[in-house]
Amino acid sequence: MIHVTDELELYSLGALAPSDAARVTAHLSECPACREQARAIDEVVQELPETLPGREAPGRLRDRILASARAELATVRASRRDMAWTARLLRPALVLAAGLWLAVGAAALVNENLSLSNELKVVASDRATYESIVEGIRQGGRWWYMAGKDGWTGSGGTLIAPRAEGRPPFVVFHDLRPLPQGQLYTVWLVSSDNTWVRGATFRPDGKDVQAVDVTAAIAGFDSCAVTIEDSAWGRRAGPVVMESKIVPPAP
Repeated sequence: MIHVTDELELYSLGALAPSDAARVTAHLSECPACREQARAIDEVVQELPETLPGREAPGRLRDRILASARAELATVRASRRDMAWTARLLRPALVLAAGLWLAVGAAALVNENLSLSNELKVVASDRATYESIVEGIRQGGRWWYMAGKDGWTGSGGTLIAPRAEGRPPFVVFHDLRPLPQGQLYTVWLVSSDNTWVRGATFRPDGKDVQAVDVTAAIAGFDSCAVTIEDSAWGRRAGPVVMESKIVPPAP
């Protein structure tokens, strides 16, 4: 019997073609192992909050964050079955998704030249980063999706202003292209009178998903964009590679 493990995530998200979805459904009716894994994936998907009506891109991005995390934990579980204590570090409601995300750090550090203590430090850092992203998404709030354009088609980022008091806005980027040395991605907040205010400047870290905090207040702005700049300060000078649609300004 050929299992459908690699297709279960897309199946749970409804992203398979009808013929492929029918094939997976038929397999699940006969395979208890795949059926149990599909059930676990569905539980994680149910943890996702509802997105704002009509703004599908943030919802797909949120799904991708958790789907990426799920795929990565499978590697850690296969190679480190003796590290069962890892699960006890995680919140029960997100034990599967959070554990999967830890593989980003753990898998990269598994080699003979690094000590276990160094591995644990990186794992803990990645866990904290992932849980921070998920918590911000779960809180709900305002969303601006910036779609990539021209050579950055396929890249994108969602600026999220969490509803919870005291939680700063942040952007979750996906598929960021690498930049030449000395160049920076810059997030801009744009007002209706075309005033551009720098919200964040950063370098891509090479991961599929990257979160970046926004340091400027979003009140009064009704769109956002990303440019490529040569400096971390000053006026906008570089090309726009991502931009959002105009929405009512934040109060």
